[in-house]
Amino acid sequence: MKHWTNWLPARKPSLPYDLREWLTDSGSLTKRLQSVSEQAVNVELLHYDWHTALPEESLFLQQPLRRIQLEREVLLCDGDRPEIYARTIIPQSTYQVLPSRFDNLGTKPLGQMLFDEPTLSRSDIQVACLTSQHWLYQLATEWLDIRPDILWARRSCFYLKGNPVLVCEIFLPSEKWSHV
Repeated sequence: MKHWTNWLPARKPSLPYDLREWLTDSGSLTKRLQSVSEQAVNVELLHYDWHTALPEESLFLQQPLRRIQLEREVLLCDGDRPEIYARTIIPQSTYQVLPSRFDNLGTKPLGQMLFDEPTLSRSDIQVACLTSQHWLYQLATEWLDIRPDILWARRSCFYLKGNPVLVCEIFLPSEKWSHV
């Protein structure tokens, strides 16, 4: 799967065995990571600022191209070991509905805020196998000493009061993924 593909049960055999359950889990990835982590899960904030979203992200969010949107990039770590690179794109219209919720996140997990929201709904999960030529692979591996040949990722839109938030999660090399 070189391109983003909607996850369907029939496609499950095409996913790597160790990551199948992680890629397709519709619950909080942070909570699941906490359940298998040796230390506390820490959120390392890498970036939080307004930028022009990439065309692929704008199209997925059904937003006009070249529109300024809020980007948040984090590493979810087991102690100080990076396990997941997460990139969130928040359109201006979504930000304006809940500005203090986003601004007060800091190093708190986004999932904590999302899954506590009573109006939350979610699009289908899409998965992709990223190679070193993909811009998301490059962003996710910037902090790694060793870069694997591929990385698996998933993305979906969360809707808060009907407003979209794009969340993309990239699974970094880890022994954890075999813990189902």
